[in-house]
Amino acid sequence: MTWSQWFVTPAFTSIFFLLGVLTLYWFLTNKIIQYLEHRGKQVPPEKVRTIVGLIYMLTLLVVTQVSVNGTAHSWVFTNFEIFAIVFVSYFLMLEIRLWQLSIAVLIFMTFDQSFDVVLSWAFSLIYVLFYVTLKMVKRHRHSPARDFSDYTAVTLVFTTVLWLITMMRHHLSLSTVGWEILFSFFLLTIMYFYVDSLLAGASTLAQLTYTTNFDELTHVHNYYAFKNEFGHAFTAAQNNREPLTLMLFDIDHFKHVNDTYGHLAGDYVLRNVAQLITKQLQSISPDLRLYRTGGEEFTIIFKNYTTDQAREHVDAIAQAVRDGQFRHSGKTINVSISVGVTQLQTDDEDQVALYRRADQNLYFSKRHGRDRVTIA
Repeated sequence: MTWSQWFVTPAFTSIFFLLGVLTLYWFLTNKIIQYLEHRGKQVPPEKVRTIVGLIYMLTLLVVTQVSVNGTAHSWVFTNFEIFAIVFVSYFLMLEIRLWQLSIAVLIFMTFDQSFDVVLSWAFSLIYVLFYVTLKMVKRHRHSPARDFSDYTAVTLVFTTVLWLITMMRHHLSLSTVGWEILFSFFLLTIMYFYVDSLLAGASTLAQLTYTTNFDELTHVHNYYAFKNEFGHAFTAAQNNREPLTLMLFDIDHFKHVNDTYGHLAGDYVLRNVAQLITKQLQSISPDLRLYRTGGEEFTIIFKNYTTDQAREHVDAIAQAVRDGQFRHSGKTINVSISVGVTQLQTDDEDQVALYRRADQNLYFSKRHGRDRVTIA
């Protein structure tokens, strides 16, 4: 079967092609997100989907158009071009400036070899207006029924105009274009519900993942996330003979804060200490994370750090908390932390041994006056 014979009935084959494009896109983005999470990279899934979606669609548009350029069937991907602009504007909500979109259109026209075709310029202008209009429609959302009717009306109007231009440029019959417009409407309706359900499912999964791995009060990683990460870090350090340092700390006299200023003040202290230290960790390395592993207990994993290398950062964190300005309901609250630090040793049989030693150092700090760092 030749390439041209495959597209004798483009309306029939397009649905499988476009749904395959969506499925492949979703597969690629999920794999990239999983890879980044496995590497400990803090990248919002929405940002990944947006960047990958833009590159993916631009690549497919150019490749598909080049594949049929100069043939009698160079118009068969018009529905895919419509699908692409709907996908990036309405569903991905890409913030593309008009000049950026114009450059992308000019690049496409270069591959299409259509600079000297007036109807191609008309198609491009309508295409850009289509993008702008869909963005406006998506921003002004109402009820589900109203959203769908607005989406349908806009896509149907612009699809009709784009296909009429294509008809004149490629001398197509009115019946062919009529079927293509009808099919485009059918296809975009399927896409609306299909992509909307995928995005809703991704949003729900992201929320469940966040709830599982993050502490609701402080918005730092929780004990579950720490346990998983600590297990991976411990195994990697042993296998690769790399240093691993663990820092545990408690907020000093936290019960006194609750009893004196109230539990809302205690929550305030927890949140702000977590924010202060998180900001400090990001200034050191984007790979460093803060974990809330107990009521007022937090943990930091220093991968590839010896205790000597981590000591400077540990002291700076303790000093930052000591110098922090904590005011709640007009009252100043003095906050400090007691810290226990230790390093992976060759005779540590498991991660419990390392954690227990850090915990013992923490309690040594607490028993000997608090507001101090114990490294052993």
